Amino acid sequence: MEKIEQKIALIKIRLTELLARKESESIRLELFWIAREIDALLGPSDVPDVPSPPGREPRVERSSVPSTFTRTDRNLILLVDEDADLRAYLRSQLGRDFDVTEASNGGDAWDMAVTLNPDVIISGMLLPVISGDELCRKLHGSVETSHIAVILLSSLSERENIIYGLEAGADDYITKPFDIDILRTRINNILRRRQHLRDEVMAMNGRPERLEYKTQLDKEFMNRVFRIIESQIANSDFAINDLCYELAMSRSSVYNKIKTLTGRGPNDIIRIVRLSRAKELLSRRPYPINEVATMVGFADPKYFSTCFKKEYGISPSKIGEEWSEAAGFSS
Repeated sequence: MEKIEQKIALIKIRLTELLARKESESIRLELFWIAREIDALLGPSDVPDVPSPPGREPRVERSSVPSTFTRTDRNLILLVDEDADLRAYLRSQLGRDFDVTEASNGGDAWDMAVTLNPDVIISGMLLPVISGDELCRKLHGSVETSHIAVILLSSLSERENIIYGLEAGADDYITKPFDIDILRTRINNILRRRQHLRDEVMAMNGRPERLEYKTQLDKEFMNRVFRIIESQIANSDFAINDLCYELAMSRSSVYNKIKTLTGRGPNDIIRIVRLSRAKELLSRRPYPINEVATMVGFADPKYFSTCFKKEYGISPSKIGEEWSEAAGFSS
């Protein structure tokens, strides 16, 4: 028995050395798990509690995902960490400026991200069920969630850890201990960049192909949205349900993604693309208003004129008059 304990002690020393090297997150999680099992055999554990590595049955109970969550017009932050005290602190501090909800593990965080569409997720790295870096990869690998920003908040402060987290798709990586004001500033910077992108999308008059989105999935999604709408430009019956069908996505997913990326809902974007095409047509030559309305999918010319003036601050007939004057056809 004594020899067995000596061998186990030597194994623990070797494990400690390997853990200190921090070469790979998956290797580190596996080593943590082995160390915990060794300590369980020998006595009280002095190894930190960590999630089970991929392929092992997790030994934690997942907290329930809220069946309902009432959002205000503020941005929503999802906090993900096993430490309830840390979540409570962050919630008390960030709750002054944002709507805040929380999860204790990466599995629930993924479910809540899909359901609630948070603006920013603040996540630890060593999470039960799904680790922080894997959560990043899942979020940024799905068209339904690739637009969600992620800040990793971790005690893993080595250069390799930070690079690993950023390569997983995190928008930012903050090490513990941290300054809450710096975290708040990083959140606001992410939200400002998103609003800047929204402004650019709308300034492109429904043709934002050249814009640089946060992820390639976001870019491909928006380009596809605009192509589909353009292909149905004269179809007055084309609406959000048809767009969802063409995208092969649920109505809520389409709404959440378009709203996040543009600041406007899908029906608004359909209308804006129609109006943008109308403005382009009227700028080329003075088409009759009724004809232009039909060409861009408005069954009612009066409603078309109302929407056009609301969007551009000028009536469509004025656009035609400006074209005639520029072309030298004024009386």
